[in-house]
Amino acid sequence: MKNKKIKHSKFKSIILLRSLYSIAIILIIISGFIYFKYWPTISSLYDDATTKVNNCTINTFDTNKSRDVKTLNNKDPLYLESTLIPQDVKNAFIAIEDKDFYNHGGVSIKAIFRSIYSIFTNDWRVTQGGSTITQQLARNVFLNFDKNYQRKVEEMFIAIKLEQKFTKDQILEFYINDIYFSNNAYGINTAAKKFFNKDCRKLDLSQICFLVAIPNDPEYFDPIKHLDNTLQRRNLVLEKMKEHGYITNEQYQTAINYKIVLKPGN
Repeated sequence: MKNKKIKHSKFKSIILLRSLYSIAIILIIISGFIYFKYWPTISSLYDDATTKVNNCTINTFDTNKSRDVKTLNNKDPLYLESTLIPQDVKNAFIAIEDKDFYNHGGVSIKAIFRSIYSIFTNDWRVTQGGSTITQQLARNVFLNFDKNYQRKVEEMFIAIKLEQKFTKDQILEFYINDIYFSNNAYGINTAAKKFFNKDCRKLDLSQICFLVAIPNDPEYFDPIKHLDNTLQRRNLVLEKMKEHGYITNEQYQTAINYKIVLKPGN
């Protein structure tokens, strides 16, 4: 009886080793195919990303695309340096867009797997993206929105290079001042003046989260055309802020019940 168990155990070990050997051979073949077919393209994308980031400076991001207007009435800045951006704005973007922002090097493997998992568990619908804030910045400033692997790979390369060149606070500053809020409004302060006719530093938590809701899909969450859509996502931003400990339950309840009234400015 004991000999039979030993033989059975050896047989299982042999099967396991053969299976692992087969898997290793398959992986080597796949890796070789990818290397010879895609490596020249990937290498070229890496070189292109390196050149773009090496040639960029802080001034590359210090623009306002509402057409080169840096201030309003020569006193209110449209571009806000990091120290002038309200902490609630930073926290809201991190909570809804990239909760691990301060813990990754430009690309978040966890975010990519969460995105894939969400597709499998939501009837093959994309419910959350895998792009970090740095990747979004890379796409917005240096690339386009083409949906192909070349653009995605270069986006990741640029994001990694940006993290090596700039600090996290700088990257977040660039992102918040560059992101599109619909209706030709680029940057949080331009959006605040566009939709509430006031500086974003004078907005309350609910209004801030309302604006932070827009960039995910500026057309669908356009507050002038689709106010209810924007309000629903504002509520999600507030939920994420509470979930990640940025606001208390009392702050959440106050903000969720706040009535948003648009006061469009120029």
